[in-house]
Amino acid sequence: MVKILIGNDFDEVLRTRPASGWWNQRVVWFAEDGDIVILPTQPEESFLRYVTTMTGTRRASLRVLVPPADDGCSEALSGRCLTDERLLGEIRTALAGRTITSVLPLWPGASIARLARALGAPEALAGHGFAEQGGGTLLNSKTAFRAVAAGAGIGLPPGRVCADQEDAAEAIWELVGAGRIAMLKKDYMSGGAGNEIVSPVPGLSPVGAKNVVVAHDENSVRRYLEGRWDWLSDQGRHHFVVEQYFPDSVACFAEFLITDDDIAFGAHGELLSEPVTTKQIIPSTRFSHQVLDDLTRQGRRLCEPLQAMGYRGRLSADAIVTPRGELLFTEYNGRVTGSTHVYSVFGEKVVGRDFMTDRVLFEGFWPKGWSVPSFDTAVRRLTDANLAYAPDTRTGVIISSAFDRRDDTLLHCVVAESLPAAYEVEERLARLFAGQPNEPDGRAGS
Repeated sequence: MVKILIGNDFDEVLRTRPASGWWNQRVVWFAEDGDIVILPTQPEESFLRYVTTMTGTRRASLRVLVPPADDGCSEALSGRCLTDERLLGEIRTALAGRTITSVLPLWPGASIARLARALGAPEALAGHGFAEQGGGTLLNSKTAFRAVAAGAGIGLPPGRVCADQEDAAEAIWELVGAGRIAMLKKDYMSGGAGNEIVSPVPGLSPVGAKNVVVAHDENSVRRYLEGRWDWLSDQGRHHFVVEQYFPDSVACFAEFLITDDDIAFGAHGELLSEPVTTKQIIPSTRFSHQVLDDLTRQGRRLCEPLQAMGYRGRLSADAIVTPRGELLFTEYNGRVTGSTHVYSVFGEKVVGRDFMTDRVLFEGFWPKGWSVPSFDTAVRRLTDANLAYAPDTRTGVIISSAFDRRDDTLLHCVVAESLPAAYEVEERLARLFAGQPNEPDGRAGS
């Protein structure tokens, strides 16, 4: 009985650039005794030792496999790489006759379904039929989200999906011409990196988007679209979203696990942006019980049509709370997200299942990492400073990422009894890893 964990990236058809090694390697956090982990590159042994020590997994029981180097698979696990006969042979050898109980990818791509079928275990991939027919793209499309959410009666920001420049110009001017602000969202990007804001007035901070463009009239809107059309539409391949942007809103999410028989709540949290998403707080500490109940209730309702369609796996329902207290949903993400390992491993497995009631998990995202010579150096500095996570107090710092050799940085998660206590630890970390900003505040728009 064994799980196969796959550290894959977005489908190769949608990917604009390969994920970095540390982003793929977070799949190791989900490994248990006897599992097989497939990654595009071999992780550092120091990272594997650290993760397995934190989770209680026997390092010696794990098999980490990578595709043959001569196949050009070192940057991403494409379908061609995953079904390479040499890799399949290594997987069968590592199985040693054991039954595959589940195949768990980061991204539910059709290539994962082909891998499961090649191994003679299509049933081990939950929702195999849906994934095999490209369902993963539908579950991570901002345009598909608006259709599903509107059909399910979920609260959305005013706006619509746009297919051509004329439609987009009309949608933007409907907002900007009325003195409101428009957010334009590419179909397949995350963390705000595919967002731009069009505002009728200057001086707006681009929180939740990469930049702000000022448009005073319809002609300036059309000129903007002409210059940015290829980027917004991915050279005309995809539709995109135009919706109202709400300054000073707070971004939040509720994540669920969709199975055959259940839609199980995982956790809720808050996202901070500087200007794109850089930090998360789990559980959310800012909102009333009524807002959180509504977030969870509508998030579960959003999962229901996806469950009926055959999707099985994690689903994050993302939303904003406007300054007037209105809850509006902005997208979904049907995959293992950047939050899944924080609540389901750091929270439930390391800290304890009651972490949502007596602990706060505060994690930084790319690009706000520590600059350190090595993974072991970071562990040593944390330990010497008495900041490393301690099981007896259930507080401290967990290194959440592998070492990113592109800029020699690491990411971290602070476990604290309260948000103010987490901020205090962040200040100590800023001094310990001098030169790296660790601002605690942020706001997110739509």
